[in-house]
Amino acid sequence: MKRDKKQLDLLESERAFVKVEVSMPAARAALAAFAEDRMKAMEVLTRDVRESVSNALNDLLSVEMTLFLGRAEEADNKRNGVRVRDYFLKGIGCLRLAMPRDRAGRFESVVVPSHERMDPRTRQDLALLHLGGLSNRTLSMISQRLLGIEVSKSTVSESLSLMQEKAQGWLTRPLAGRYWALYVDGTNFKVQRRGSTEREPSLCVLGVDENQRRSVLAIEPGTRDNVESWRAVFRELKKRGLDPAAVRIGIMDGLPGLENLFREEFTSSVTARCWVHAMRNATAKSPERLRDAFKGMALKVMYAGSEEAARTAFADLEKAMANDAQRAVACLKKDLDSLVVHYRFEKRFWKALKTTNAIERLNKELKRRTKSMETVGENTLMTVVAFTALRMEAGWQQQPVDSAALDNLPLLLAPRPTRTNAVEHAVAKLEGSVH
Repeated sequence: MKRDKKQLDLLESERAFVKVEVSMPAARAALAAFAEDRMKAMEVLTRDVRESVSNALNDLLSVEMTLFLGRAEEADNKRNGVRVRDYFLKGIGCLRLAMPRDRAGRFESVVVPSHERMDPRTRQDLALLHLGGLSNRTLSMISQRLLGIEVSKSTVSESLSLMQEKAQGWLTRPLAGRYWALYVDGTNFKVQRRGSTEREPSLCVLGVDENQRRSVLAIEPGTRDNVESWRAVFRELKKRGLDPAAVRIGIMDGLPGLENLFREEFTSSVTARCWVHAMRNATAKSPERLRDAFKGMALKVMYAGSEEAARTAFADLEKAMANDAQRAVACLKKDLDSLVVHYRFEKRFWKALKTTNAIERLNKELKRRTKSMETVGENTLMTVVAFTALRMEAGWQQQPVDSAALDNLPLLLAPRPTRTNAVEHAVAKLEGSVH
């Protein structure tokens, strides 16, 4: 049933716990105080607001105890004084509360639970700051200044538990839509297990859907970067709803056997090698005095206007360099078919299909985020991974892979999302308010 604005305003007024009235003399005195010393007046105002909120919460807690003791089953129970404690309320600051106690020890407040030192919204904010790149040590150091209470490093780490379940759920979500291109790449993270921290591999898959938007489809930590591990990842994607018949191309680096496996699992697809990796490998094998000349001719292959022109450019390179840079020429030649396969797609997709740039950018951002967190367990890693991936997606949603705005970007660069919008996007996704 729809409520009109008047009804909603009434409901909001009924929810109000604190009401402030300012008389004209008091207002004049306050304005004079602000005119004289604004900083000091702000401190006084903040103190007064905190005191009013503290009084209101203490009254509410007292009424809560009265209602609790009024129950039939508490007929033999009585008040047993109060326990004074500090509590942080978001938007207000640190409050001094008088927590009522009962003799039987059965009372548990629903307003301020006995184990809680801060508003759960603040715990979520700590988690977001942690996910955004601040270490638990840094947050612990600045908490007294920002919040008025000291927050331990363990409390900062534990704040991530608010998002772990949702983050892991997002990483294993059912896959809707049809993804026609998949970027696959392995990376490494430092993960703590059983008291020791070691570098562990993770496998990542990025997909492009029918609307030309990119999305992170899978990140599997602790999984070796080999063919059998990738087979398990691909099959798990299919179980989650990925349509194998829709996949037309896979873009990857040079892991032996991965291209054959990809074509086995996605029988309607072709595979493309990353030009950036291929160029780096081939250039490293060329003699130093021929390196610039070799790279210049290789770039003509890379930026040719058609597959035929690319093969012709490579033939010219081979003829000119085969005797003096045999290893470099052979390095490009063995992957040539995979390096020119993007020409079989519409020209607007060529730039996106030439490199694994998008997934490399994702992996770089993931490493940057986890590095600042010092110690990362598997659950924390999954939460950070999901949050970071969603931030990246916020930027990708603004720029489809065939966007003309990307034409002037070098192959090693990728558009970055606006920071504020990206964080809001990630939070909304994890909280389930957008899909």
